[in-house]
Amino acid sequence: MNENAFYNNIERYFIITLFICMTIITATTVVTRFCFNYTLSWAEQLSRFLLVWISFAGISWAGKIDVHMRVTAVSLLTKKHPEIFEVILLIGDFITLIYTLYLTYRIYLFMLMVKNQGQILSALPWIPKWVMYLAGVLGMAGLAIRIIQRRTIWFLQRKNQIPQGGAL
Repeated sequence: MNENAFYNNIERYFIITLFICMTIITATTVVTRFCFNYTLSWAEQLSRFLLVWISFAGISWAGKIDVHMRVTAVSLLTKKHPEIFEVILLIGDFITLIYTLYLTYRIYLFMLMVKNQGQILSALPWIPKWVMYLAGVLGMAGLAIRIIQRRTIWFLQRKNQIPQGGAL
């Protein structure tokens, strides 16, 4: 139940690590291009690849910190009735969870198709193309897990089984 536990911050650590790598690769490419008139052929595609992974890890992280796809502007309409707002958010989480599970399944099927075709990234022949789609599977599955985790905490807090601010 520790908010600082590794599993509660795995997306954040992953995003920070990949972002640092992407920044170093991009900066190196800029320096080599303008100072040495030389371009690393693989750097642009690897940066794009890392950006895809960062984006999908961010989707999962958004579910953890409760800023995912649902519309929170409804809160302005229900300020005087917070219980209505909670029901709307619960419905939004449920719809997002179903949609996320569906996308996880569809991206997984697409990833398997790409894997079976043996496609590779053109500038990065050592990386199979399906690895890029794995980011989508993990990101969407992570969002589903984070919604379930957050809602479980919410229900337990309502039943006073864990203190406010507690985490699973």
